[in-house]
Amino acid sequence: MLEKIKKILEASENRKTFFARIERYYSKYSKEYKFIERAYDDAKDAFRHTKRDGGERYFEHVRAVAIILIDYLHIFELMGLEIPAYKVVAAALLHDIVEDCPEWSLSRIKKCYGSDVAWLLDYVSKRPKSDFSSEEEQLKFYHSRFVTAPRVFFLIKLADRLHNQLTLWCCDIEKIRRKMLETAKHYIPWARKLGILAHELEATTDNFEEHLRKHSKQCAII
Repeated sequence: MLEKIKKILEASENRKTFFARIERYYSKYSKEYKFIERAYDDAKDAFRHTKRDGGERYFEHVRAVAIILIDYLHIFELMGLEIPAYKVVAAALLHDIVEDCPEWSLSRIKKCYGSDVAWLLDYVSKRPKSDFSSEEEQLKFYHSRFVTAPRVFFLIKLADRLHNQLTLWCCDIEKIRRKMLETAKHYIPWARKLGILAHELEATTDNFEEHLRKHSKQCAII
């Protein structure tokens, strides 16, 4: 299953390929298509000058999360979602914008995208570090909100975490270990409980200490 996701994400992506997916479900003249298109453009613009640890554009990450939702979790075919699927995809594209881009507040999201998307981003986004005495307290508060989070939040958050896990190996050793342990403690239990990407996330953490030792040796050689 993890190999299937990797294969999906290995494909060369651009605006045309992304919106070819959307056109399978919505006319390019529909309000749903336009809504997703606006989120795509706002996310791309907001992260235009931001890079990830591996050097790739940050926008590639948010687009990858949306692609996991569309191509692997089949978001447009799921029934009983708390909000319409097209808004979930828009929220996936915007999922880091409030946390990482000061010009994008939750109130701005609500004004531009409505209360449904703002509601999701409120759960997805960590509160500012300045609100807490330490990063540990910040994360503790963030994880505590999972108890009241809607299922649709986990579709985005677990897809986000999975992509982060798959692209983690360019980070420093301590960050890799920290994220692996956090995934095992806070994300995999919810994934199992809800039946969302559980096996895939577990596969990313299996024997990670052994992989970490090999990775450390490779880095030392380089």
